[in-house]
Amino acid sequence: MPPNVAVPLASRIARNDGALVSRCASAAIPGFIGCAVSALLLGCGRASPDWSIVISHVTIIDGRSPEPLRDRDVVIRGNRIVAESAAGSVRVGRGAHVVDGRGRFLLPGLWDMHVHTVMPGGEAALSLYIANGVTGVRDMAGEWAQLQAWRREIAGGTRTGPRMVVSGPYLEGGDVPIPHLLVRVPEDAQPAVDSLIGLGVDFVKVHSQLTSEVYFAIARAARARGIPFAGHVPRSVGAVAASDSGQRSIEHLLTIPNACTPQESVALMPRFTVQSALGRCTSEDLSTLFATLVRNDTWVVPTLTAQLEVATWPKRDLPGDSLAHYLPDELRRFVAEIFPMPDSIPPGADEVGLALFDKRVRIVGALHEAGVHVMTGTDAPLRNSPPGFGLHEELKLFVRAGLSPFDALRAATIEPARFLGIQDSLGTVETGKIADLVLLDANPLDDIGNTRHIVLVIANGRPFAVRREGDAIRLEPPWQPANGGTNR
Repeated sequence: MPPNVAVPLASRIARNDGALVSRCASAAIPGFIGCAVSALLLGCGRASPDWSIVISHVTIIDGRSPEPLRDRDVVIRGNRIVAESAAGSVRVGRGAHVVDGRGRFLLPGLWDMHVHTVMPGGEAALSLYIANGVTGVRDMAGEWAQLQAWRREIAGGTRTGPRMVVSGPYLEGGDVPIPHLLVRVPEDAQPAVDSLIGLGVDFVKVHSQLTSEVYFAIARAARARGIPFAGHVPRSVGAVAASDSGQRSIEHLLTIPNACTPQESVALMPRFTVQSALGRCTSEDLSTLFATLVRNDTWVVPTLTAQLEVATWPKRDLPGDSLAHYLPDELRRFVAEIFPMPDSIPPGADEVGLALFDKRVRIVGALHEAGVHVMTGTDAPLRNSPPGFGLHEELKLFVRAGLSPFDALRAATIEPARFLGIQDSLGTVETGKIADLVLLDANPLDDIGNTRHIVLVIANGRPFAVRREGDAIRLEPPWQPANGGTNR
């Protein structure tokens, strides 16, 4: 784990990194992230390539309509989509790189809305997001200087990785081995929020050990400064009060209960302490909770992929283990030890765990059906959510929850763009938008597992062919710079 970085508040007040922070902080809360991310989007443009790419005769699938757009041409110049129209209706200039899209499917770049990138071996793993079509991530806690350095390098084109929306250190009420600011009394809430704004974070993350008094003080401070806050929900607060306080997203379904019969409430009592992370049972009507989340525009990032590991204990096999060989050695060793199973797990506990996990999956479907916005997130890197790869497993679990493949794709594309306030630049395949795109050779509307069938990823206008060779996955230039007009 990264070192504990809790330090006295008096030494944490950072200087304001520029006028952008002040302008954003005075804006409405939903617009703060959009303002900060807009600066990132503008910075990305400086690194865009100077060639043109034409993806011809392709089928477009994005969040605007469940009906695909067939036989389309998409023209990319620099880091922007400059044309999207019926095939053959746009004149292709000399020297353009033409990609044959017949029998292929073009998606907006995918988002993983809950990751942690600053880990041992994390630097080498950044490209795995791109190899899996994940062109954007929301980093939910990490060492600030490193996150800023990587974000600048990715924006400048000197490092391959996803565009990043970041929280930096989170606010916590107790010591944990992850970068955080310790906030134990309400009086420390405002200085802590001010400190993070001074650093230039995109949002404030709150965590589980905060008392209710401190949590509400943080919420008031964040609202006063116009910066969104998201993250965990302490049990002493609960999902309804968190939503009413303005929390923008709830992670891991925390304090959102499982719908159970009275008999199930007894049968599914957790068999060990950590198993309670899979949610408590209730026979109460959840419609009031769901209506509150809808009314307050509170979004939910379930991270189902991450929760499966606890559900299977004391068994150890996980789907993600088959992908461990793709990870850098240092990260693979770290992930194998990050979440050790306690010795006290009783035999057969997985029967309860898997039943509770099924309840978690079902609650995601119920949230979606009620109109609550859900987004894909994986809590990578964990054993069952290797960077980039876990996003495809999360999409499968969303479909298992009852979402259509189309709605699952929306949860990974247009919904994150809307949440971040950047739908004018990302989230769909339209003229004028940034070229974050994924080209597949199989239809994800037929089988959501086809999102793994990636031929080409375009990240901020930069194309990468995805090659799998034995135990390795590689990103390669799809053509040589001197060979204009190459067809693929």
